[in-house]
Amino acid sequence: MVNVVARGRVHGRIGRRTISLAAGDVVFSRLSNPMDLIVEEATWLALIIPMSLLSIGLNWSPRFDGCVFGAGTAQATMIGGLLNSLDQIGETLEAAEITCLTQASIAIITSCLGQALPFTRASKKDVTDLQPSIRRYVADHLSESDLGQERLCHAFGLSRAQLYRSMRGTSDIAKTIRRLRLFAIRRDILSEECQGETIPAIAKRWGLSDERNFRRAFVNEFGYPPSRLRNWGNSLVDRVGEGTRLGFDLEQWMLGGQPEMDIKAS
Repeated sequence: MVNVVARGRVHGRIGRRTISLAAGDVVFSRLSNPMDLIVEEATWLALIIPMSLLSIGLNWSPRFDGCVFGAGTAQATMIGGLLNSLDQIGETLEAAEITCLTQASIAIITSCLGQALPFTRASKKDVTDLQPSIRRYVADHLSESDLGQERLCHAFGLSRAQLYRSMRGTSDIAKTIRRLRLFAIRRDILSEECQGETIPAIAKRWGLSDERNFRRAFVNEFGYPPSRLRNWGNSLVDRVGEGTRLGFDLEQWMLGGQPEMDIKAS
């Protein structure tokens, strides 16, 4: 735990060390440290870092328990600036932004404690381990028209080659996203809740705003136009498995599979 005092005073003991803190001072501790502190009208900012992350670049030792950097020192200024900056950042962040903030925070803290954090490129195993997170991201943002390989690369800090390697078994990511959208549109066309919505409006809601391209892609995928699907009406709904109407396709995608086409033109 890293704390920077914003105002007031804090004094007492952390572990075996006696401390006295004023505004601008920075103190390190572990949550397991015994503490006996007196807080005098003090406020502070705290950053809690899992030891599993910190240990990547730092061999923690008892000498860091209760370690204090006084206000005005380079270390206190850098760490204070870091915590104040983090406090100003919104709660909604992309995966790449979270990675950036995590690495920067640990690098500053470990450097201030006298050890530099060696960052390396993601290994092949690290990249392929991203597949569940990428699939979740695609499912969560499927309706957004700008979802594509460029956005995925930016969100996860990957090159195109790394993205394709992470999505092993999915050779054409753009095609897969389009296919998932088509299955979502087909499901909504069959849904009673969407009967009052036009087919182009449904397609646009799922990120396919070009009506001509959408209709062509729909026919190529399912073998019939979307208008025919709606005209078939409730009799076709009875032929669709309950799982499909409730999002079975996306569930299959989240589990690492591909959606299955279960409606055929008759």
